[in-house]
Amino acid sequence: MDQQRVNTVSISADETDPREPSSRCDRCGKVGTIARARRHSEPPLVLRYCAECWPTAESELEMLQQEEQDRWRRSIRGRSSAGEKVTQPAPWTTTSRSWHDVLRFLDLIRRPPKGGRAPTSEDLASIASEIRATASEMAGDMPPAVADFIGRNSPPAA
Repeated sequence: MDQQRVNTVSISADETDPREPSSRCDRCGKVGTIARARRHSEPPLVLRYCAECWPTAESELEMLQQEEQDRWRRSIRGRSSAGEKVTQPAPWTTTSRSWHDVLRFLDLIRRPPKGGRAPTSEDLASIASEIRATASEMAGDMPPAVADFIGRNSPPAA
């Protein structure tokens, strides 16, 4: 019998500024945060992170989300533990002013998905322009790899 398979993806963007100079990092307790993770559950969960903790916290949150999704998929396939009722996990959004995330994004666009189109030179110029325009909002100094990307992809000065 043919089984129909449906995959649903929902992407939400959080464009709000996550910098909160008087908030404590939920990982180390340091005052001054540059990243926020929000779980859209009831009640909502909001976690804040400093620049030093964000890369590790982000990885841990991504692993947690993957585990929750895997558990949910197993439950809808009838493979969950006896009597275990698993509901679809609440979605998360994250936002940061971390160069770590910019570097991850640049790595992703260097490797387009199989069958997907690579970014055009116009796409890359637009991305470089946006990164340059928001650089003053970022935590810390611009990494050389980001500066190199901007230099290679910025349109010539008029």
